[in-house]
Amino acid sequence: MGLKPLISVCIPCYNNEEFIAGTLQSLLNQSFSDFEIVVVDDKSTDRTLSVVQSFADPRIRLIQNDQNLGLAANWNRALSYSRGKYVKLLCGDDVLYPTCLARQAAILEAPANSNVVLAICNREVIDSRNKVVLRRQLPFPAGLASGNKLIRESIRRGSNLVGEPAVGLFRREVLSQTAPCDPSNPYVVDLAFWAELLKHGDAFLDKECLAAFRITAKAASAKIGRRQAAFFRKFIRTMRVDPFYKLGTCDQMLGYVLSFQWCVLRNAFMSFHFNLH
Repeated sequence: MGLKPLISVCIPCYNNEEFIAGTLQSLLNQSFSDFEIVVVDDKSTDRTLSVVQSFADPRIRLIQNDQNLGLAANWNRALSYSRGKYVKLLCGDDVLYPTCLARQAAILEAPANSNVVLAICNREVIDSRNKVVLRRQLPFPAGLASGNKLIRESIRRGSNLVGEPAVGLFRREVLSQTAPCDPSNPYVVDLAFWAELLKHGDAFLDKECLAAFRITAKAASAKIGRRQAAFFRKFIRTMRVDPFYKLGTCDQMLGYVLSFQWCVLRNAFMSFHFNLH
């Protein structure tokens, strides 16, 4: 490929044959065109590869792992192939709405936002039939937000307030300064990644709904189930000793209590929804 694109959309995927076409098509439908798509397949055992190969767009690059690396390691490998000034990590079953890349690129390109390392949007939660089952709103005002505050509030509330990978567009230059995604804690791999990025700048919150996060019974997030609270508490303990965020005992205890409540609510929601289908 020739000149570097403005944006790299990195798609780590594994056994996503049912949804990967929709994910790719949502990118090809963008109102913005200066981007590349990097698909890194983690040794899928279904038809994911053939579905990706059926797309002829030259902006799509397909990399196949020789062995299965697991979720976090595959995220790291996908990110390592990015060439753009800005990067979006997009799971192989999620989708972007048509103006997502244009709006988020404009935010990061604005001179007034030179200290912003991460642009974030609102998102919807969809099921396997693309039905919207939940609309998730960022619990902060639109505009500039302190990265430190976003992560501290997420910990205090026991939940990822930033959002899933699809919601974020970030500066690639920051990747070289951040720790890789942690494979030991799969439930909070996205929040831990945001926490690393936001040590280097602020976030900008766009209240527009520009992406959709998919839940299915087969999804990794669904399989974690009741272990969710334990994983979140492990993340809190890690962050407790991080000198940048300077968590106190009160932060830790609130996160412990509320992470359990969110775990109960989330699993009740998932159980109710999947039992209806």
